[in-house]
Amino acid sequence: MFNIILVGPPGSGKGTQAKRMIQKYGFIPIALGALLRQQMVENGTNKRLIEPYINSGQLVPDHLSFELVKQLVQAQPADASFLFDGFPRTLAQVTFLTHFLKQCNAQIDGVIFLDVPHEVLLKRLKNRAAIESRPDDQDNNKIKTRMQIYEQETLPMVNHYKSEGKLYSIDGTKDVDAVTQSIESIMDRLRP
Repeated sequence: MFNIILVGPPGSGKGTQAKRMIQKYGFIPIALGALLRQQMVENGTNKRLIEPYINSGQLVPDHLSFELVKQLVQAQPADASFLFDGFPRTLAQVTFLTHFLKQCNAQIDGVIFLDVPHEVLLKRLKNRAAIESRPDDQDNNKIKTRMQIYEQETLPMVNHYKSEGKLYSIDGTKDVDAVTQSIESIMDRLRP
């Protein structure tokens, strides 16, 4: 079991890089944001609980996130390797994931952080809104809320993994292939 977290602000390119990592390394994705949006589109059992948070740019409450993550991990073989994308985002989620993985005789082996400045993120989000019509990318207030939450909630999580020596920061402003090469260089050092 080999587990990586891919983290970065909204619009940093996590989705693109996650797809490439899954394809190259065979990770099972735990992409909480995509799962939550899928629940909404498919009128999943949690749609009514999730929708107000997603549509306003807020984080979904931890108890829902924890349950979804547990279900996804427990549904896989015991030796599966996971790529966590968009989870954990807070220190409380880090604590949950650490304890949960420990119960599974596993741990987080590395955290890849896509670092992108705000002005670049705003341009990317507006572009994505035009292409994908995601409601959380279309409104400036929602984008601002997401950025504030990221800075308040997620940056402490990033700093936590940095203090543990598990954080690998990558310049996310480079072109997509250059970012992928940087990730692969890190993966080559981390993989057992």
